[in-house]
Amino acid sequence: MPLQEINAQTRHVLGHELVHAFQYHSLIEGDSTQLENLGNLPLWMVEGMAEYLSLGKIDANTAMWMRDAVLNNDVPTLEDLTTNSKYFPYRYGQAFWAFIGSTYGDTTIFPFFKSTAKYGYQIAIRRTFGYDDKTLSGLWKSSLENAYKPYLKDTTQTPIGTKIVDETNGGEMNVAPAISPDGNYLAYLSERDLFSIDLYLADAHTGTTIRKLTSKISDSHIDEFNFIESAGAWSPDSKKFAFSVFAEGRNKLVVVDVSNGKTLLEKGMGDVEQFGNLTWSPDGDNVAFTGLKNGQSDMFSYNFTSQEVTQLTNDKYTEYQPSYSADGTKIVFSTDKYSEQSDNVAAAIPMGMAIMDLKDKSTKRIDLFEAANNYNPLFAENDSKIYFLSNRDGFRNLYRYTIATGKVEQLTDYFTGISGITENSPALSISNDNDVVYSYYRHQKYILYNAKDTAFKGKVVDPEYVNLAAATLPPPNSVGVNIINKNLENFQVYNDLPTDSVKSIPFRPKFKLDYIANTGAGVSTSRFGTGLSGGVQAIFSDILSRDQIFAAANVNGEIYDFGAQIAYVNQQSRWNWGGAISHIPYQFGTYGIEQTSLPAQGGGTIPAYNQYYDIIRVFEESAQGFTSYPFSKIIRAEFGAGVSHYSYRVDRYSTYYQDLGGGFVGSPFYQDRKKISLAEYNQNNGFGYQLTPYSILQLNTALVGDNSFQGVASPLNGYRYRIGIEQNFGTFQYTAPTIDLRKYVRAKPVTFAGRLYGYGRLGNTNNQQLYPLFIGYPYLIRGYEANSFYKNNGGSGTSSNGFDINQLIGNRIAVANFEVRLPFTGPKKLSVIPSKFLFSELNLFFDAGLAWDKGDVIKLNQKGPDQIGTAGPTNTPVYATNVKVPALSAGISTRVNVFGYFVLEPYLAFPFNRKDVTKPVFGLAFSPGW
Repeated sequence: MPLQEINAQTRHVLGHELVHAFQYHSLIEGDSTQLENLGNLPLWMVEGMAEYLSLGKIDANTAMWMRDAVLNNDVPTLEDLTTNSKYFPYRYGQAFWAFIGSTYGDTTIFPFFKSTAKYGYQIAIRRTFGYDDKTLSGLWKSSLENAYKPYLKDTTQTPIGTKIVDETNGGEMNVAPAISPDGNYLAYLSERDLFSIDLYLADAHTGTTIRKLTSKISDSHIDEFNFIESAGAWSPDSKKFAFSVFAEGRNKLVVVDVSNGKTLLEKGMGDVEQFGNLTWSPDGDNVAFTGLKNGQSDMFSYNFTSQEVTQLTNDKYTEYQPSYSADGTKIVFSTDKYSEQSDNVAAAIPMGMAIMDLKDKSTKRIDLFEAANNYNPLFAENDSKIYFLSNRDGFRNLYRYTIATGKVEQLTDYFTGISGITENSPALSISNDNDVVYSYYRHQKYILYNAKDTAFKGKVVDPEYVNLAAATLPPPNSVGVNIINKNLENFQVYNDLPTDSVKSIPFRPKFKLDYIANTGAGVSTSRFGTGLSGGVQAIFSDILSRDQIFAAANVNGEIYDFGAQIAYVNQQSRWNWGGAISHIPYQFGTYGIEQTSLPAQGGGTIPAYNQYYDIIRVFEESAQGFTSYPFSKIIRAEFGAGVSHYSYRVDRYSTYYQDLGGGFVGSPFYQDRKKISLAEYNQNNGFGYQLTPYSILQLNTALVGDNSFQGVASPLNGYRYRIGIEQNFGTFQYTAPTIDLRKYVRAKPVTFAGRLYGYGRLGNTNNQQLYPLFIGYPYLIRGYEANSFYKNNGGSGTSSNGFDINQLIGNRIAVANFEVRLPFTGPKKLSVIPSKFLFSELNLFFDAGLAWDKGDVIKLNQKGPDQIGTAGPTNTPVYATNVKVPALSAGISTRVNVFGYFVLEPYLAFPFNRKDVTKPVFGLAFSPGW
């Protein structure tokens, strides 16, 4: 069960997910719909419906987003919502469904949803409402403007204070501000480096970035920052900063030295596996926070000296966003205790505030704005006042409460609001000198402002007045049947299930089809016979996807070319394990010609030539077992074992010609096909290898790490590595180590990428059956592709310096690559040329590689092997075959992401070792950047 730190949030999440269950069920059980119809449903329709049915139309956070859209004349059309990721589907989708429910009645929702699943939203709109999607978009926009524009005349659009962090020196999402007690520094979380949320230290007065305090990329122990609804805390001396991160599957407390970013402490909080919203005591000995213990949200404190966690509250109510008083004797916090204890019958559970006396753990209610959400309370002005955020009038603004008199003042009057990512997110921080830093929402961005307390001109307001009209999604009045909101407003009318009616049933995985697809179908005929092609692949799993079965079958030719594989993966524990069995056929062909004789009419034989093609099928039967253990989100260990057997079938297609003597060939006699034995093939194949069935038993292990961040076509930041070893037994016995190290350093606007890769077969590899390793593939070294060699020199594939294709073949390879990557077209913040459709990058590259066998002589300072003599009447140079040199190339390429389906890389490479080419080698690769 997805328990949250706020009870209202738990209720919302459960309701949201139950709507999804209803959506899936309605499609699966429908008489004219099925699960595949989900593909016709836009994300905003699916997620927005889940938000509307679980929250209703009174939602201050979504209303703030919609007011912002109206203010900036940026209300999207339904086509915009469907095609543009700029518009968050949850918020805009909820607002759209509120419009449909209030305008046409909630009874319209389900038929419209089903019709969209069957026909797509554009046709469904015509069938349901009688007009097109553009008209409906216009009606929705008019509804938003008519509802919200009247409020504009009563609010200011000039934020109070100095803008210190926005998209020019930060990102578009600058959240969880925390000003140091001395008022000099600001810590905040931002995606300013585009690829991850990182923790930054800035000058609190100017916003100038001082350093990145810590990052997921540089600190591999951090899986993720707890950034959505949590903020960190400063030590009283402003020298250390504490915050919550996700690491190894749970929250941990991290304390860093602000002067250098060094981690001073990283520690889990015992039974409190999830926690956030820290506050540091004025004496420096304790950090208090809100956390979940055994599914219950309470307030806790950690002592740095004793290293003990103390539980400050123990009840069913929410205690949230605690903050110490300046004298360290009290904590103020948000709570739903008084809403829960009142006669509130609605689904919404408003958040009030309270003060705890740490001496006896007693609490005192701050009695104001009872039906509103009041968050982020902070002591200020020598503990005489409390600053907090409230939506008591439907807007999210800053208020000041005087403890002694009970006076409440409204300090801001913003049309959008002071907010973090969600309504529950921290968005306010105050220094000891009453510097107020807050996060202002505008243009779908979060901007940080700093203002002195004296800059706010307080307006005294009634502490009992709450009016959520501006928090209502338009139209404000429901014309049609109002089912959703009436039920949410009278949520308690539904009785709880009796305890004895709930029974625990052990979970047993039952596999059901999740996905099925085909690879097409085809038929062909030729002199080699009639063939079929086609295949199917499917995924089965239990309802939790802990057990999965992958199955595939394919045929590409005759019945002998049928292949299949089935695999099982178990993900019930941290140890993931599974196995697979397969039968996979491979095909290749060879050509030959031989003199023979054929029976003659009337007896005897006649001489003939047999021109033949041999179609060779390699059959691989294998069984594998594998397991892996993740140490964190970015590092895992892998172990595996497998056994494979390889066998062959040779079919010879012959055309017999008359032998006229003297090397002359006459007309063909006839054609035939027959299966030949391996002994017959091996006796005279002319290719220097033998087809002999063999078996291999393999054991392998590897350490894998990956914290890279993907650009439009290749990684642009972080690192990746794989260090592994395989041991092969059976017909061939050899050891195969792998080292693959990749590093990406982002230096806007380019990325410097480097790779070192090595693989080798060490042991019994002196055979002609294991396919040789080749470094001329474009994903290893560009400019040395096999086909480019044989286009020159009459097909000899040899440069004038003796460098030929054999230099690229061996049982041991080493490759080094370096690239400068520039995102060229794509997302605005990433690329040189903004584009919504064409995603590409430009690259300058340098490749180097070496392939060799045991006993070869490696000469790193040469471009070709040594000449050891000449041959023939023309004194053709003869080169040493046991000398190997590194292949080097450089060039330029572009990678194009083709609508997310594949990455295409055309390139021009200058191969420095080759003398058989005078122009750059053009090539084409179908793979993302390494």
